[in-house]
Amino acid sequence: MRVKKAIEGLEGVTKVDVSLENKQAVVEFDEGKTDVEKIKAVVKETGYEPV
Repeated sequence: MRVKKAIEGLEGVTKVDVSLENKQAVVEFDEGKTDVEKIKAVVKETGYEPV
């Protein structure tokens, strides 16, 4: 899954579960190393619209 690999590539991301069927991603991350805005940017770069 392209979006999962992209999110996993961010520094500080520790766990990613993606369900394309449910249009949902659950991301665990270290707030000291990344933030929600960076994750949303990566999701958008892969062609999906973050909410």
